[in-house]
Amino acid sequence: MSIVNRLPPFGLVREFLGAGTVEQLLAYAQLSQHLFHDSTVGYGEGREVDKKQRSSRALRESVLRENGDFAGRLEARMKQLMPTMIERLGNTTFNPDKFEIEMVAHGDGAFFAKHVDLATGRHLESDRVISCVYYFHATPKAFSGGVLRLHSLAASGQPGTFVDIEPFFDTLVYFPSWFPHEVLPISCPSGRFIDSRFAINCWVHRASQSPPAV
Repeated sequence: MSIVNRLPPFGLVREFLGAGTVEQLLAYAQLSQHLFHDSTVGYGEGREVDKKQRSSRALRESVLRENGDFAGRLEARMKQLMPTMIERLGNTTFNPDKFEIEMVAHGDGAFFAKHVDLATGRHLESDRVISCVYYFHATPKAFSGGVLRLHSLAASGQPGTFVDIEPFFDTLVYFPSWFPHEVLPISCPSGRFIDSRFAINCWVHRASQSPPAV
């Protein structure tokens, strides 16, 4: 099999934050429901809502850091895990420049079409290197679907060129940011916000190694 059709490397960490923190996250999400907004695609000033590409509700990083400091807890836990992630994914060792974080609620019919997490075609001060997704939800689980599909670089969709990862309770999945991936549609018959497939997306940045555009 050619390199571009090989399965992407990834890692899983079960019981990442613990059931107690999940309870706090769910309570926080419920209280903050009015602060969630339609998820966007793109970067910086070019970010926009595109329901044909992505349908979900998101909570901004600034809100997460100001209330309950859940972003700080996740960041601290990920810093502990960095050596393992770098080794597992085959990255060159680096010191993270920053951690970019958002919380997302996926209700009935939510999805995210195939995409990559890199900001291609522009110069930024730092680049996303490792993409991480932390899953949590109310119990008993009231949704189905929402699988994370990681594609090979070619993203042909042919058998053997992608892997499906279930959004398991209190689990972190991580993978290189340049591999195409998507979130398959979610079914949540109750329509209740608390029954959503919740996730915290985190992108580990490395200082940009490319020269600025002129």
